[in-house]
Amino acid sequence: MQFCHGAPGFVICLAEFPSIAIDDLLIAAGEAIWAAGPLIKGSNLCHGTGGNGYAFLKLYQRTGNSEWLERARAFAMHGIAQTNAATLHYGQMRYSLWTGDIGFAIYLWDCLRSQAAFPTLDVFYGS
Repeated sequence: MQFCHGAPGFVICLAEFPSIAIDDLLIAAGEAIWAAGPLIKGSNLCHGTGGNGYAFLKLYQRTGNSEWLERARAFAMHGIAQTNAATLHYGQMRYSLWTGDIGFAIYLWDCLRSQAAFPTLDVFYGS
């Protein structure tokens, strides 16, 4: 599962839906992301661990359940290891918002702040 192809994107894009009618569906999507585990593609937002972790931050923001924040931070720790391994392997970091380390750094910052401000979607188009 990755942000651009499934449950993580679904949760991130619909987490501010004003009705509780979809809460069970959002939580089920979060559980599916957790069960699938961190992605092997890297730490980035689009198709990596950071994008999936943002779904947990969104669920924490929506439900107030600290388990989602703990899961987001667990994915963050895994993503840090992925970033370090990729930097060693390729001899450089990746410099883009969606598929690079900049987006992941923003995710780490949001994990520290216990907030979910997904780049572009929430920052430019948020309510």
